[in-house]
Amino acid sequence: MLKQFWLSLLMLLSTTAAAETVRLPPAVLSGLNQAQAAMAEAQYDKAEQALSGLAKKELSPPAQAYLLQFRGNLALTRKQDKAALDYFGGAYELNALPAQSQRSLLHTLAQLQLSQEHWHAGVQSLSRWMQQVREKGQADETIRANDYLLLAQGYAQLEQWAQVVKPVATAIAMKGQAPEDWYRLQLAAHFQLKQWKGATAVLELLVSRYPQRERYWEQLASVYQIRDRHTDALATLRAAWAGGKFTRERQYVWLAQLLLQQGLPQRAAELLAEAMQTKQLTRTLKHERLLAQTQLQARLYEQGRATLARIAQRQPDFKTWRQIAYLDMRLQQWGAMKRSIDQAVSLKPDAAELYLLSGIADVKRADYPQARRSFKKASAFDDTRTQAESWLNYLNQVTGEVAEARHASVTENTRRS
Repeated sequence: MLKQFWLSLLMLLSTTAAAETVRLPPAVLSGLNQAQAAMAEAQYDKAEQALSGLAKKELSPPAQAYLLQFRGNLALTRKQDKAALDYFGGAYELNALPAQSQRSLLHTLAQLQLSQEHWHAGVQSLSRWMQQVREKGQADETIRANDYLLLAQGYAQLEQWAQVVKPVATAIAMKGQAPEDWYRLQLAAHFQLKQWKGATAVLELLVSRYPQRERYWEQLASVYQIRDRHTDALATLRAAWAGGKFTRERQYVWLAQLLLQQGLPQRAAELLAEAMQTKQLTRTLKHERLLAQTQLQARLYEQGRATLARIAQRQPDFKTWRQIAYLDMRLQQWGAMKRSIDQAVSLKPDAAELYLLSGIADVKRADYPQARRSFKKASAFDDTRTQAESWLNYLNQVTGEVAEARHASVTENTRRS
């Protein structure tokens, strides 16, 4: 590679470029040949000695430019990047070489500037070189995919994201099947510019090409949600889950929430229950509450009650016991309902509605004395007074009918005897 560079450079010294001829004195050519030979043998000090000797001579601008190029390349070989940039920059500023050679210098200069994080100068130089090649370039001068990528990377470092999109897309199109990092740069630009349609296209490709990368599945689902394509978001996450891509708890929670949003609470409940059973999802109170929500929305009332009961045992609170009490009423489990109400009332003694519910449970169990006591408690509160009094009237009627029935039964038995 190194020998090829020197040979091509020496050919420039004696060939015509853009109808211009560069002629150098024999002494200069001899010195450059000595440097070339030393470089080929990795004798860098000897090469430096030859080039330093030339630098002391009275040289024409073209000779100075070629000398600076040689010194720049030697500096690069010795990993003296800053010195190399200075040498190549000096050669270009002389503007003493044929147009095609000047363009080649500008290209090298741009690459060095960008490699040394001179972002503004680098993108300006590279853009200028591209424009010159388009307008005046020869058949053997081409802008490659890597050039467009380098320009896009420079703009990305400057956070000029609008300038990143076109060159990176061009680079990818020229490359065909580009490296993954190229697509990630393109994706970053779309994200920064909130170009969700463009981001979707890139992510769909990345998911197809790199299905093992879980982050692409997540990003694609997120972008679908941003674009209100919730069905696609759900399908994407379900595909990731089915493909064994889930490694984090939040992924299970996210999928369950999407299933809920799309009207599939039973699927969400099954997902969460299975994840907890296989220890992919810890039984935190937050996760248990989500499980209960999915079960109740799916009308899996007994399962939902069991989940709520676990929550209440771990962290007793009025709201949970109240919810359990209403579930017990739906399930017509009157004894369990009474116990749930007692738990709730112990946490909030002024919960008037629960005294009312307690009385209803007593009525269902035909425990009328206890029902009367519950309704009397409820009647002490403004919010439940009217309903409680209605129930008390109902009790008076029921207990009166019961008493009459008992009296009639006793009378009949007495008459018969």
